[in-house]
Amino acid sequence: MLLSLTVKNFAIIDNMNIDFSNGMTVLTGETGAGKSLIIDAISLLFGDRASNDLVRYGENKAVIEGVFSDYSNKVLDILKQYDINEDDILVIKREIYQNGKSIAKVNGETINLTVLDLLSNELGDIHTQFDVVKLVNPKNYFTFIDNHEINQLLISYKQSLNEYRNVLNQYNDKLKQENLNNQKLEFLKYQINELKKAKLDPNEEEILKKELNIINNYEKISSNYNDFIDSFDQNDILKNLYEALNSLKKNSEYSNLDKLIQRLENSYYDLDDIYQEITKISHSIDYNPNELDEKNERLSVYSSLKRKYKMSTIELINYLENITNEIDEIENYDFYINELRKKLDLSYNNTLEIAKKISRIRKIQADNLKNSLINVFPELSLKNTTMEIVIKETENFYSNGINEIDFLISFNKGEPLKPLNKIASGGELSRFMLAIKSISCLKDLQKTFIFDEIDSGVSGEVAFSIGLKISDISKNNQVICVTHLPQVASVATEHLNISKKIIDENRTITSIKKLSEEEKIESIALMISNGKITDASIALAKEFLNNK
Repeated sequence: MLLSLTVKNFAIIDNMNIDFSNGMTVLTGETGAGKSLIIDAISLLFGDRASNDLVRYGENKAVIEGVFSDYSNKVLDILKQYDINEDDILVIKREIYQNGKSIAKVNGETINLTVLDLLSNELGDIHTQFDVVKLVNPKNYFTFIDNHEINQLLISYKQSLNEYRNVLNQYNDKLKQENLNNQKLEFLKYQINELKKAKLDPNEEEILKKELNIINNYEKISSNYNDFIDSFDQNDILKNLYEALNSLKKNSEYSNLDKLIQRLENSYYDLDDIYQEITKISHSIDYNPNELDEKNERLSVYSSLKRKYKMSTIELINYLENITNEIDEIENYDFYINELRKKLDLSYNNTLEIAKKISRIRKIQADNLKNSLINVFPELSLKNTTMEIVIKETENFYSNGINEIDFLISFNKGEPLKPLNKIASGGELSRFMLAIKSISCLKDLQKTFIFDEIDSGVSGEVAFSIGLKISDISKNNQVICVTHLPQVASVATEHLNISKKIIDENRTITSIKKLSEEEKIESIALMISNGKITDASIALAKEFLNNK
């Protein structure tokens, strides 16, 4: 449950602290006083995206902090999963800066909105009057039917559907190719012959360039080798080094020269080896004009093909492999189209099998929901209401299965069932949605449920029935309710009044007050009498409170 809410510099809220209790708490006050701002603040704690427009004028940032307790084990599991500090209380904090920056923290640790959204799903739910719009489009009805089992199956279904669509595209592309195959085959054969004849190698081009560089610089290379050999021969380098070595050896009996002699001896043999190797290399190089022409001609093959196909050498080699496979597919078209057909059928059947399983569970869920709603309707002054939830199987694969859904309903005895979105009034839609919410609340215990003016468009006995149903929900969950109806306000366990006033002659602030029993009577009387308390409205307010 939500223990407390602190809101600072948020729109017209300067600094507000609210303590909440278990059961049903109503927020009342004149239009524009800031009731919805409190709901907006809680929405931010539940993961809504922040806007810097909500930062109070003249301030740098807005701060919203909520303290929760008695939350479910699922919340603890999320805290453990994301290494967030665990405690008896859960503190969620949002900071919204004027520059557009927004920070979310849980128990002092910064988190992203994805994690906050996971937590909020387990902490509570906010239902506004605009949620009724969901009932206008039957596609939204699946959200009332689909349970965890269906949602898990939908993951597999979407994967299978994606695979099926990919194979279907391949199959259709292959069918379209059939008429073009003969013409294309001749062209591909021409290309494959040209590329095979070229005998392309990924390394040959670089090797040819290096070899051509040597041939083109033959005289310079040969001259350098000869200069090297002449330097050795004319200066008797090896002979002189050998004589120097012998001279040093003669002194070895007088000094410890073994290591130096060994080093010099190794150098002598190394130099001799290098001299012999360079001499062999020098004799091996030869200038052949025909070889130059051959290598240039071979390089031109690469250049010509790269220019013609607008590809690199590697791309040409890969292209050759691709068109080889393509020719194989064209020449063996019947085989490949049959293989694709088998793959398509298998993929289709797999997808259909999952979709059928989802459909079977949906029909069971729909029947359960219908029976639950029929039991709840009388409590919301919908005594003569009958309904059916129609789950139709189609031949189409939709993103969420093969089903189409509709709520068929009759609010009046003797009238035929018709689509809910065609015949329901605003008040009937509000009560229908509340009936659905009341059923879901029975499954979700230890949560905070927030109802923001869901009683709009109703009055009298119907308003009482809505208030009693919300009060009934609060027996197992914390409920916070924004209302303009005295009938709803009168059944609450706690009553908070929101008001606004001008300070310093130029700033508006919102304040909140927990009402005493006497103040509850006055507030409800004010709501009854349209802004002016009378003896009659006081008497009626007391009657409302005594009948809760």
